[in-house]
Amino acid sequence: MSNFLDDNLNQSVFFDINYLEVLGSNTFEYCLYHLLENDEIVSDFYARYKNKNVGRKAYPPALLLRVIFYAYYRGHTSSRVIERLCKTDLKFIALAAGRQPHFTTIANFVSSNCEAMSRLFHKVLLICDQSGLIGKEHFAIDGCKLPTNASKQWSGTHKELRKKSDKLKEAAQKIIDKHLSNDSDKRGGNNIAADQQQTIDTLMKNAKKIDDFLSTNEPRMGQGRRKQEVQSNITDNQSAKMTTSKGTIQGMACVTAADEKHQVIVHAQAFGMGQEQATLKPMVEGIKKNFGDGIFKPSLVLTADTGFSSEATMQYLFDEKINAVVPDNQFRKRNPVFSDSDFYKKHKELRKKTRKDKAKTNMAMHSSEFKVSFSSNTCICPAGKELKFLGDDYEGVKGFYTRFRGELEDCRNCSMQSKCMRNPVKEKGRQVSFLNDGQEKITCLDLMKQKIDSPEGRRMYSRRMWTIEPVFGNITSNKGLNRIGLRGEAKATAQWLMYCMVHNIEKLWKNSEVESWA
Repeated sequence: MSNFLDDNLNQSVFFDINYLEVLGSNTFEYCLYHLLENDEIVSDFYARYKNKNVGRKAYPPALLLRVIFYAYYRGHTSSRVIERLCKTDLKFIALAAGRQPHFTTIANFVSSNCEAMSRLFHKVLLICDQSGLIGKEHFAIDGCKLPTNASKQWSGTHKELRKKSDKLKEAAQKIIDKHLSNDSDKRGGNNIAADQQQTIDTLMKNAKKIDDFLSTNEPRMGQGRRKQEVQSNITDNQSAKMTTSKGTIQGMACVTAADEKHQVIVHAQAFGMGQEQATLKPMVEGIKKNFGDGIFKPSLVLTADTGFSSEATMQYLFDEKINAVVPDNQFRKRNPVFSDSDFYKKHKELRKKTRKDKAKTNMAMHSSEFKVSFSSNTCICPAGKELKFLGDDYEGVKGFYTRFRGELEDCRNCSMQSKCMRNPVKEKGRQVSFLNDGQEKITCLDLMKQKIDSPEGRRMYSRRMWTIEPVFGNITSNKGLNRIGLRGEAKATAQWLMYCMVHNIEKLWKNSEVESWA
């Protein structure tokens, strides 16, 4: 028989190890340890500890940060998993100095240090800057929509939620009425069965939950030009229902700005809104807060994708004299390189077939089909009917307009109604507007269009993708973050900043000397 080494697992052994030697000399975990050993780095976390004279000894903030950051680096977000790893994984045991923090301690630390996490992010960012990892030539901004710890089934406007509450009460009452209508002798008495009573209690409990929410919360208003009510959420009213490539989620838009040189994240924040236009200004203000008001020099280019484009955001960028390139959603069509390519045409046709809002693609007949005379204030529709003059002083985004509206009976009985109007006639006829001659405004969007359509503007915008997209790829794919586990914008921002710090520390580890992090 061959002679083999003993491989019996049922035996006890003692390891003589040094925790620092376990971390190695040029590893991410050692760099993490070296960075957080600086007492000044973690000093913002000390304020919430009140156990100097009384109470048990607490886990040092540096210890918990080491364990959590390394867990995020390895792709673990669950506090229970982190607790288990502190007992079974040698790297985690070394980072925790042999301590075994409970999962509630870990979870509470993450959710209770929002302000301290923001300050820690700023300190790590300054170290990145001192190490020469930030070029300050190009910042790119983009967002990543992630689900949060909230159910989209509990979303709706106040009117919709009130209707849902009434339905729940009605369903509970139906069960009671059905029981009363049955022969009580068949059930052995008038008592409702236990399973039915539980259903009734659950329905009434949910209805009361909705009623309590409606009585203590005002309707949420959107951030668009026309303020309209958006859906509230009972479990997390700061989150929003938003559409992504993977379906509709209840979550946050994690907006991030990164520098081009090494893709170091320079600012990040979670917003409870699906529209990104309103997030550009707070992101720019956040970058100024991190680097100072003079950061946006003419040589620094700021880029963002089409989701951030609006007249208000463009006005803000021009007022602040920021050298930005933010295209509108039609800029590809104006670029012959894209509009004439076979790939673009195939994608466009596929999009028409697969998009869910096909009804919105049925465009109404363009106003150029109408014959208008500004001198006589008359307008004739393609069917030969004269429209009613409404005035010539309607102010729009591009200037002052002259408006006309068709008579209700003419539009209702018109054979061209399906081509002329997007929706069937109800209360008003077709309305058209014409920009008055000599009263056209040059908007900030027009100025940005001129910039993005220039060869220099397209060249600057082309740098956006390789600057910001790898950041989201690293955090969501490599680090495995597919869900924010906390509720509220402040806590969601704190967790997102922690992942951003892991990303930046990884950049420090790979592109600088550890000894220089003084």
